[in-house]
Amino acid sequence: VYTYINNIIIVSKDIEEYLKYIKTVLDILDKIYVYISIEKSFVAYLSMRLLSYIVNSEGVAKIDDRIAIFKKLKFPNTLEALEQYLGIAR
Repeated sequence: VYTYINNIIIVSKDIEEYLKYIKTVLDILDKIYVYISIEKSFVAYLSMRLLSYIVNSEGVAKIDDRIAIFKKLKFPNTLEALEQYLGIAR
């Protein structure tokens, strides 16, 4: 079970373990009067992307694709290039 800000991510090897973790987490949340929004919940995904990570039954893995994009960019040397780099339009 992983948490990030107001997200709870439950990872397991199989559905039985997954259901056990969900019950445990919900029991703990109920004891401290914390409730989740069913409308905002995603259940039983095989894999999901969260920020720069992939979360699945193998665990958590960093995705470097966003970092690679920034490494390829040339450092801006004019005001116009800086504005384009930052996504500022005139």
